[in-house]
Amino acid sequence: MTTVQTAKDVIEQTRAFHNRLVSFYKDLSYQVDEERVKLLLEYMSRHHKNLVKIMDDYGSGVSEHILETWFMYVRNECDLSPFFSADLGPDMTAQQVMQVAIELDKCLLETYEAMLQNDIPDDVSDVFQGLLDLEKREKIKMAKSALKIETL
Repeated sequence: MTTVQTAKDVIEQTRAFHNRLVSFYKDLSYQVDEERVKLLLEYMSRHHKNLVKIMDDYGSGVSEHILETWFMYVRNECDLSPFFSADLGPDMTAQQVMQVAIELDKCLLETYEAMLQNDIPDDVSDVFQGLLDLEKREKIKMAKSALKIETL
């Protein structure tokens, strides 16, 4: 599907995506019985809440010229079937939580990578490269924290 939108639209959509995940993980944490899984879900909620704040700060630090840049890109729909078909409930495991998290993060990475495939001005490209790098760093940080929680 070809999409035409501004850089600001993409940043706001990413922020909204992280915000939805805050609630998603928090709600799941109330459903689970296993203490480590509960800790992991609470961590995931806080992690995405932090990313919402980072996106707020990031968006406010970008010039209006860049935010209002229009571009077209072909966006492949993310495969969110693991998100919807996972056995998410009181008996879920830490591995199931991490698998869902990995699939959701993959969608964001694919979006930023698709943006960078376009012929866009360098200053706009720098913004999306920065967001891609941020998401990659956060994915590594999340995986390390999840491993620590799982080994408690």
